[in-house]
Amino acid sequence: MTKPIIYLAAGGTGGHLFPAIALSRALQKKNFKTVILTDARAKKYASQTDGIDLQLLASGSIFSGGKTNKLLAPLKILLGVLQAMIILISNRPVAVIGFGGYPSFPPLLAARLLFCKIAIHEQNAVLGRANRMLSLLGARITASYPGTRHVPASSRGSMVVTGNPVRPEVLRYKDYVYSRHNVNGTFNLLVFGGSQGASVFSTLLPEAISLIPREKLNRLKLVQQCRKGELASTLQAYGALGIDVELRDFFDDMPRRIVKAHLVISRSGASTISEMAVIGCPSLLVPLPQSIDQDQKTNALQLSNHEAAWVVDQKNLTPIKLAEMISEFMESPHKLEVAARAAKTRAIPQATENLVKFVETYAGYRDGAKISGDAA
Repeated sequence: MTKPIIYLAAGGTGGHLFPAIALSRALQKKNFKTVILTDARAKKYASQTDGIDLQLLASGSIFSGGKTNKLLAPLKILLGVLQAMIILISNRPVAVIGFGGYPSFPPLLAARLLFCKIAIHEQNAVLGRANRMLSLLGARITASYPGTRHVPASSRGSMVVTGNPVRPEVLRYKDYVYSRHNVNGTFNLLVFGGSQGASVFSTLLPEAISLIPREKLNRLKLVQQCRKGELASTLQAYGALGIDVELRDFFDDMPRRIVKAHLVISRSGASTISEMAVIGCPSLLVPLPQSIDQDQKTNALQLSNHEAAWVVDQKNLTPIKLAEMISEFMESPHKLEVAARAAKTRAIPQATENLVKFVETYAGYRDGAKISGDAA
């Protein structure tokens, strides 16, 4: 029997791609064939997409990028729609599921024009621009949070809250119990800026670390993600401090790094928030200030409102303030342990299973076989 095909469309950054990968692997186990349509940025995740069919399409955004990119965006979107239509006509999927990001728009629009069943999953606490437009085209909405902002009133009643799927590499640690540090022992600090890195941390952290008293520096073990072009300068900045530091532009074992950390300092993208919750790790979150609709700030509040994280706006985070906060955390193992436990209460580790159930019902197939009396 030929396996039913489900196409997943996602932007090529980790926040959009990781949930698509999680759903793809789960659907494959349920006897579906899956294909992820994305853009060239996804190539950096090759080590995490083994066994998954990734196909790259043209795409563009009219909301971001320089003037030239915005002018070319309509042509790129049109090309992406045409590419997607050829693929979908040739393979006749039972459903197309979007995970947001501008590269998800052309495949979902093509699917709607071909009268395919379409649905979207919103990872953030704010419905993204691409997903907002697709919801107006009749896409069913699934979401990570019940109070997701900017969901059209006409779609609110039918929205299904599934949680945000995380990778199997993260779920491996769902039963992990946070291990508090000894106030006089090693303090493991993990810093990253999401899947694309964050330049601000490459300059802010070295300055802040230099202000921490020597007796604490001797106990600090720092692991930090930097953009590739900033590795050398950041390492040089740390060199004079004589601390234990490991810098890379990308960690393909980030879940394991989170487990080992006593504190994480990071942006607050959707996948980061979900992974902090599933693993149960305290975090200091610095939302991306220029994120559209302030989605990262809203994401961060999903943890900080439950005392599971601390949130500081980038404009208010000076080296002195950050040094003071790190020093205080090093002296407060109980405070971090309480936050770790609170983070666990915000987790939905069964999010992938929830989304699989929705997709099967919506597509009208279960375990690869057509459901009698299609419930969709």
